[in-house]
Amino acid sequence: MSAAVRGAILVTGGAGFIGSNFVHHLISHTDQQVIVVDKLTYAGNRASLRGLPDDRVEFVRGDICDRALVHELVTRVDAVVNLPKLKTHGQMVLTMGVKNTFGCVLGLNKPAYHLRAKDYHLFADLLVDVHQLVKPVLTVMDGIDGMEGNGPSNGQKKRLGLLASCKNAYALDHAVAMRLHVSPDKVYTLARAKARGLIPEYKIHGNWRNSVKMPDTVGLTEIVKMPLWLQELTHHWARVPVFNTPKCIQCKICERHCPANAITVDKQHIDYKKCIRCYVCHELCPEDALMLKRRLWKAGGR
Repeated sequence: MSAAVRGAILVTGGAGFIGSNFVHHLISHTDQQVIVVDKLTYAGNRASLRGLPDDRVEFVRGDICDRALVHELVTRVDAVVNLPKLKTHGQMVLTMGVKNTFGCVLGLNKPAYHLRAKDYHLFADLLVDVHQLVKPVLTVMDGIDGMEGNGPSNGQKKRLGLLASCKNAYALDHAVAMRLHVSPDKVYTLARAKARGLIPEYKIHGNWRNSVKMPDTVGLTEIVKMPLWLQELTHHWARVPVFNTPKCIQCKICERHCPANAITVDKQHIDYKKCIRCYVCHELCPEDALMLKRRLWKAGGR
């Protein structure tokens, strides 16, 4: 790696379990300078970086949503290391290495991208475009404890026992999907990457296999092939967010972040003519107060 990467490496979330161990490995096995940025929330611990040389490791406590901070740090590094968590995803089916680099898009810009790329395939293309721009030199996937069901926020924790790495995130994502018994053609980012010729030949080292429960949003169109007219018909029974009023604490996080401005929390109302089924509201709700239920009419955007 030291031959391929000239200057400093920026590791975000570098005070967490996977990130800190990666930083220790870099210091022990390369001559790289490392910049670690971590918000030090529940998953980060400054003590995990104890004993590292101050002249090679710079720790910055901060949020990657801080535009000025990210701009200043990115201009100082030559490489990005990608550290995704293995989860199911209500919109993209699985979130792995390629999806994770969407985190490099500053927070306030994400809803705009969701709104512009209303179709799931278009959004997957956008995720691939972002990944091509970020070009991480290494992806290390943490699937020791993953998530199944209605991920990436409101699913169920599952012990998967996986720690995997690859220089190419497309190859890594493809291999993990296969070993989870999930068809890569049904994972939107992998389907678009395959269409664009971005998944290389690869070899797998290790015999890990497991399985996960799919999100409720994954319907027949993601499981079996069917004619286009039948796909369109199934969209009339698409799952859409519905308020679970007793759980709602009126924080309005869903309303503020809805790309389509379809949510009014005070009235517990969702305008399904505007809803694009991106499930951002379901993903961000801290109380799991937005259920995903089938409606007998088509939601907007797909």
